[in-house]
Amino acid sequence: MTNSTLLQIDKDEARLGMFIHGFGRQWLRSPFAASQFKLSSHAELKTLRESSVTTLVIDLSKGVGPTGSTAGLAKPNENPTPANVGAALAKPTGMVRSIFSNAASSLSIDRQQVEAVVDVVDQLLYTRPASILNLTKLKTKDEISFQHSVAVCALVGLFARHLKLDSNLVRILSVGGLLHDIGKIRIPTEILTKTDKLTADEMAVMQTHPHEGYAMLARTKGLPEIVGKICLHHHEKLDGSGYPDGLKDGQVSAAARMVAICDVFDALTSIRPYKKGFTPQAAAEMMEKWTGHFDRVLLKQFFDCMGLKWPSQSAQTLEITDEMVGSAEADLNDF
Repeated sequence: MTNSTLLQIDKDEARLGMFIHGFGRQWLRSPFAASQFKLSSHAELKTLRESSVTTLVIDLSKGVGPTGSTAGLAKPNENPTPANVGAALAKPTGMVRSIFSNAASSLSIDRQQVEAVVDVVDQLLYTRPASILNLTKLKTKDEISFQHSVAVCALVGLFARHLKLDSNLVRILSVGGLLHDIGKIRIPTEILTKTDKLTADEMAVMQTHPHEGYAMLARTKGLPEIVGKICLHHHEKLDGSGYPDGLKDGQVSAAARMVAICDVFDALTSIRPYKKGFTPQAAAEMMEKWTGHFDRVLLKQFFDCMGLKWPSQSAQTLEITDEMVGSAEADLNDF
């Protein structure tokens, strides 16, 4: 990403020749299909001024600025960088904890809080993209869901950018990654925090969380439908063996397939209080072997994004044993 010079302005200051970089937390209010473009017509200017957007961010290196404006400029990459990834994630983790807590009592989501978390995660991706592989940190028992949600949000955002998707879609997918497990607030704590393998009855309860989350997101005004579908379908597998609906290949959206990959990758590589996490490359070896689970094209793209080698049939970098696979699958019960 280039070091663009960005400036937030009131929409009434907009004029032809400005390059719109984005709309910040008001991205869902944008009347435009693209999220980054140059204002080049009076029709676009009129549409902007009649929209519910109140502020926008412009890039002064790609277009004109406000007439006579000498407002202070800001470069995102000049913000202080936390000393370590744990410190960087402390803020969004606390924000997600608040979102989940409020949702537990109101059964709906505060969209502005969600957008604020994605802003923080985006900033981390901007200032420290190489830190993503270190998101597989120790997850304490009372913070697992919150930290996992932040990690998946970051991984999805990084993955979507790698695929060169439109920035507005990147944002929506990041929101979906953040909220993919929101339904777990409806699951009993004793099941969520159990360290042993879940019983059949407990697993049946756990597998209700996609439907619970989808229902909650459907009550939240302004969220794109794709976010709800990510929540509902991130545990589906392409061979039809997933849950909650047993969907097959063509029935599972690309967005849900992307989040499923990021979800499992974080689960496998996470260090937990009771076990070591698999290395990223070991996780890649296992995920590649689970035929029928992931979209193979997207999986290869994800490995490329993360700087991981695509496992070769002729030269395996690791010997994946049945014990390792069993341990990995059992660990996914908590995610």
